[in-house]
Amino acid sequence: MIKYQFQRHAVALASLLFIAQTQAQAQGTMLESVVVTGATEKPESITKPLSIITADELNANGASTVGEALRYQPGVSATGFGPNSSRPIVRGQDSDRIKILRNSAATVDVSALSFDHALPVDPFALHQVEILRGPAALAYGGNAVGGVVNLIDQRIARKPVQGFQGEVNLLGGGAADQTAGGFKLDAGLGQGVSIHLDGFKRTTGDLETPTFTDPDGATGNRVQNSSSKSDGAAIGASFQTGNGYIGISAERYNNEYGVPKSLDVRIGMENERYALEGEQNFNSTALKQVKYRLAKTDYQHQEFEDGTPATLFVNDGIDGRLEVVFTPFSIAGLSINTSAGAQFERTEFSAVGDEAFVPSTSTDQTGVFTIFRASRGQKNSGVFEFGLRNDQVDVNAATSGLSPISGPVAGGGVSAGPAINRSFSPSSVSLGYSAPIGNGWSLGGSVSRVERAPSSFELYADGVHVATNAYEKGNPNLQEERGRHLELTSNWAQGESKFNATAFASRYSNYIALIGRTGADSIFDEDGDLLTTEDQVPVFDFSAVPAEFQGIELGYQTAYALGAGKLQPGVQYDFVRGKRTDGGGNLPRISPQRVVASAAYSQAGWTITPELIWVSDSKAGAGDVEVKGYELVNLRVGKAFTWGQTGGEVFANLQNLTDELAFSATTLNTVRGYTPLGGRSALMGLKLAF
Repeated sequence: MIKYQFQRHAVALASLLFIAQTQAQAQGTMLESVVVTGATEKPESITKPLSIITADELNANGASTVGEALRYQPGVSATGFGPNSSRPIVRGQDSDRIKILRNSAATVDVSALSFDHALPVDPFALHQVEILRGPAALAYGGNAVGGVVNLIDQRIARKPVQGFQGEVNLLGGGAADQTAGGFKLDAGLGQGVSIHLDGFKRTTGDLETPTFTDPDGATGNRVQNSSSKSDGAAIGASFQTGNGYIGISAERYNNEYGVPKSLDVRIGMENERYALEGEQNFNSTALKQVKYRLAKTDYQHQEFEDGTPATLFVNDGIDGRLEVVFTPFSIAGLSINTSAGAQFERTEFSAVGDEAFVPSTSTDQTGVFTIFRASRGQKNSGVFEFGLRNDQVDVNAATSGLSPISGPVAGGGVSAGPAINRSFSPSSVSLGYSAPIGNGWSLGGSVSRVERAPSSFELYADGVHVATNAYEKGNPNLQEERGRHLELTSNWAQGESKFNATAFASRYSNYIALIGRTGADSIFDEDGDLLTTEDQVPVFDFSAVPAEFQGIELGYQTAYALGAGKLQPGVQYDFVRGKRTDGGGNLPRISPQRVVASAAYSQAGWTITPELIWVSDSKAGAGDVEVKGYELVNLRVGKAFTWGQTGGEVFANLQNLTDELAFSATTLNTVRGYTPLGGRSALMGLKLAF
């Protein structure tokens, strides 16, 4: 084993050294890079994200889901229920603790309810992604206690579009043998009017992997039933008012994909979304800016078993957000910036069929917040920030009945019984300070206390959940989840060299977790015969337990001339640990420590980027097992070009060159053994921008 691991490390190191040496010896003329994407959008004013990922970076590895595209970003992993339903995990937090946003507005779907439910968003449609690690509840509500993934598109132009411009993306190959294409078109019609049109189509086969044997004893080199077909289109229009803009958009998304392990189950998804967005700037003694957003979403997906319609999930919602930025003023030499806002979200959820383990529910959330920023007004002065937020959350279940386990609760597909209603009033407060300290360094820190209302499935779930292979039982008596958070940051920049370090700690008095039972009632058998195993599933309860998280994130990148070109090495490291503080052990599905190292060399329009990803063995959580770590060696080769007024890039992305068999520790343990990561593959891509 030691010899084998040494060989894998040697192959990775040799790949890096060989490419660097080859490019250092190459001769040629260094050309200016060709810009093939639009300008980066500025992040929201309330909370500055720690990372911005461009559309090119999202599409580079050919991932068909946002979760897989972000899997190795600092502090971010993915649920990985096969390649088609992978949702981001941030600092060990998943499900309803991670807020997935669309242009800072809510994404209405059911991806947080179950690991096999996909996000109704394709990476082709996005312009960039903002990742906020740690509590962002002041900006987006208690559901953002773990972090925020903000998906930004350009369907509503926030700045005037000049003339006609667009881009085309094509992908082919990869471990999923995919064929994919997408386009974006923008046009300025004059008089401040801009229009947008985009569309995509993507087809993938079953994911190819190194040869493995699944828990059922079947040996092969494919993730069975992991193929997919998806398409979508959107249109948008905006009007520049002279002191801002107002715009509308409409989109349609369709996805049909298989569910690994459940080889007879496929999901057909349909999603429609309509949005209004605007921003107005003022020149007054009181008001500086007003931002507003309103969106309506109609979501549904049908689960098919052997081609026959089974459970139908529907989630329709409307959400809105208003933010007011006041004109800065001075007190005692301090420059004071204040903003305040309100947002609301209403969703109507229903599930009809054998997998309806949560009853029909309506959820209403309304929140108000205010942020104060104070500084000396000087360029290099520190900034003090203080924020408050209060929410009102009502979660109403339509029916209730007798559960097969432990008496009366809602759910289990029961249509009889009275309604169950719960109301919560979570509040959050945050205090932070950051300042430059000279020589390119800056330091910062924040403390916060955040509350989150339990979700509908944490309260009312009561039935067999096929995707998790468990009987999941909610607790309608749960109270708000409460956590305290501390974060320290350090940043350094000097020319093209950058370094950042973050340390964080969170402690929860009542962390809501899905915990397996022990004892006589730990197994549920729908036939009522505990002596047989055919229909038996373990019982898991949504329980409030004390817990804590700690972690660090480090990153360094630099650039220097090498021969006739430029070498840009970079390395990042992240580590997070989550455990119960009552002696219950580690929390499940926590990402192990990881290192991602790369060295991009550019010359004469060519860019060659070797990458090494190292993931350590995991720490087993309760009811789970330790997952062996892995090393992946990737290589990307790209050539930028211009052709008249058209710029572009052709590239090849070679992934998992050593054909490493790897399993993700953040994937649910009941499906992990069926869904290894992709094997050795080559993905070809072409991008045109005009």
